[in-house]
Amino acid sequence: MSTIILSCGRTGTNMLLEILAGSEKIDSHISPLIERNIFRVLPLLPPNYLTKSDTHYIENLWTVSDMMLKNSDLKILWPIRDLRDCALSKIFRGRPKGLGNDQPADDATLLGCIEDIDKMTTIYDFVCKHFPDRIKLVRMENVISEFDKTIREVCDFVGIPYEEEKMKDFTSRYRTKEKRRYKTLDKGQLGLYKRKYEIYDGYFKTCDIDLDHLFEKLKAYLKKFEYE
Repeated sequence: MSTIILSCGRTGTNMLLEILAGSEKIDSHISPLIERNIFRVLPLLPPNYLTKSDTHYIENLWTVSDMMLKNSDLKILWPIRDLRDCALSKIFRGRPKGLGNDQPADDATLLGCIEDIDKMTTIYDFVCKHFPDRIKLVRMENVISEFDKTIREVCDFVGIPYEEEKMKDFTSRYRTKEKRRYKTLDKGQLGLYKRKYEIYDGYFKTCDIDLDHLFEKLKAYLKKFEYE
């Protein structure tokens, strides 16, 4: 059985990938090249294959359908987090860094953020409608607060044993050195929107994005994913 972890950016795709990469029963492939192109190339995936992708790179719904039909045992894990927290992370992490004429990332503006989440939701709905038994929603809040229970359920879904020690040691496997600073599950990532003017060294105190307007635009998506 092969597995792709799929969602939009800042929802926990990397975290879930590294957790499952601790399994001896799975062949993990972690590469930006794979992430950007797997739904363009539409390969025949080998057994026990694991990778991730971002819905941003999916050009149309038919490529998703083709991938699922071509790989009849493919399972999709769909990380999600409170989309207010997701949006704040997108905007902060994608902000201009002050290096020359750099611009914010595509999903780091109010419009771009909403469009990215909307695209993610459209693809999620498509997979749920046409391949309902082959997709599992994974709430990052549950991973953080109920790790053993949540990851056991994930492992059961993709057909691998739960390996507690190796899976809990996922932070040491992050390919980005910055993320390796986390030595355990960071419960400080829960409910960021409740502390929006305190987080990220007060970045949103001076940010030119109207967060109240942004959160209003997110209401329909929050309701859909049962966050409000």
